[in-house]
Amino acid sequence: MSAAEQQPKPGRKRLSLAAKILIGLAVGILTGVVFGEMTARLKIAGQVFVGLLQMTVLPYVMVSLIAGLGRLSLHEARRLAARGGLVLLLLWGVALATVTVFPLAFPVQESASFFSTAMVEEPPPFDFLGLYIPANPFYSMANAVVPAVVLFSIAVGVALIGMKNKQALIEQLDVLSGAFMRITKFVVRLAPYGVFAIAAHAAGTMKTAELSRLQVFLLTYILAALLLSLWVLPSLITALTPVT
Repeated sequence: MSAAEQQPKPGRKRLSLAAKILIGLAVGILTGVVFGEMTARLKIAGQVFVGLLQMTVLPYVMVSLIAGLGRLSLHEARRLAARGGLVLLLLWGVALATVTVFPLAFPVQESASFFSTAMVEEPPPFDFLGLYIPANPFYSMANAVVPAVVLFSIAVGVALIGMKNKQALIEQLDVLSGAFMRITKFVVRLAPYGVFAIAAHAAGTMKTAELSRLQVFLLTYILAALLLSLWVLPSLITALTPVT
């Protein structure tokens, strides 16, 4: 027997998670087109997946911010504030510019074919103060008010910097953060099935008229995402990265 025959055969390559998600998306769309309204029952499965995916987001953000800032020394915190402040302001500027420019891509007239006057409703009053000021942190966490939760977490983390007996708490927060990450990894493994359910329900229940109304939004969203990911953010990273 030759040496080549004695070598073990390479195992079958496993598909990556991204490939599985794309397959789930394609199969879901095909299932929705073929079975139509019968896929409406998959809506619950899609909602369960999205709920599980969102379950640990805010707790993980809170725990990570508090532990990450709390373990810093006063000198490290000052350096982080000086260097990270500029980056944060630039990212805020990009976000505000995107939010301002993005609606300009839609038709201005309410009577345009893309819109219907029946769809135009008066928006609820915007509570800017409640969005950023966590007057009741538990309310902000329960209602997923992310900016208020982030501000509360930053305040707690900064307060921990000057405390002496903080290491025990930070270690417990690290353990809790690891537990949240394990839950998230498990839920992410279910992504192909969740994407399949969402795509099948959307493709099977969406009418042609609804799709035509969404086409402007979808095209604008894709163009904005490509512009930000392929030009704006890389340009910021290049400008802020020192060249040696």
